[in-house]
Amino acid sequence: NGLTCRYCGRPIAVPASTCPWCGKPIMVICAACRQYTDDQEPFCQHCGTPLMPDTLEEVRATIGVSPEVAELLTDRDRARLVASGVIAQYLSGFFLDDGQRRTILVDLFGTPPDAQREAAALLFAALAYLVQEKYCALRPTADGKSLEWAEVRPWDGQVRSLEGSLARRAGLRLAIGQVVDQVVAEEMGFHFEVTRPPLIRAPGVPRPPRVRNLSARSATTGVVELGRQTVLPDHQETAACREVYRLLLDFVHTDPDRARYVAGEITEVLNWFRRFEEEPIVALTKSRGHQQTVRGL
Repeated sequence: NGLTCRYCGRPIAVPASTCPWCGKPIMVICAACRQYTDDQEPFCQHCGTPLMPDTLEEVRATIGVSPEVAELLTDRDRARLVASGVIAQYLSGFFLDDGQRRTILVDLFGTPPDAQREAAALLFAALAYLVQEKYCALRPTADGKSLEWAEVRPWDGQVRSLEGSLARRAGLRLAIGQVVDQVVAEEMGFHFEVTRPPLIRAPGVPRPPRVRNLSARSATTGVVELGRQTVLPDHQETAACREVYRLLLDFVHTDPDRARYVAGEITEVLNWFRRFEEEPIVALTKSRGHQQTVRGL
């Protein structure tokens, strides 16, 4: 993705205020567009305005609350009727299949809405919302094999939302599968420890390394919790659900092949993390660029 720490030179998978490897400050949130940008540049890399760090840090320092609570307080003034938040609150109505009616999310992800399907639905809905509201766009990559997640205009809605997490990664020249991977990894606190056994000089097969999952929570829990915690403006349930469902229909009907491709990418990412949770050793079979700890016995 091209992001590296200016201090230690290591790759950074998820934009953040500090480097996950060396802990030094590297980025700030721009007050104008609410995107992470280089803290040493005079202008925001996303919106081009003279860089003014967001006041969230001041709010947090003043009232002495956690980063998560500070963001929720800020989101009250920025709240939009985002699709992921509405679906998280009123899930059952979006997974309807009574033999006569079958909703879009059932067509894409199946039923009943278990944790895996709910997480997939929330990610899909957040992505659809950003595209339909013209915050982001899905554009073919140079090789035509994937879709790139591009920024159309800065996100001005809730920070603590799947829409916010997806929007912050727009414009980084990432394929949509990479973007979803990063969002899921961030929300689950993805981390693992590799313990390498000593080299065996005697003839025989060396013992494989041991891998331990140190993530804060499961992938589905991280995604679903963010959806349920998203601050929404005052609304009427029926009208809100109708508005969000119409948005999903428009996104799918505009380009059914694109919609199914995106749903497939989301499902593939969640399946990988589920396999990792069952067999952490798979973390060594795929270069993901996320944080790990290596130890020797």
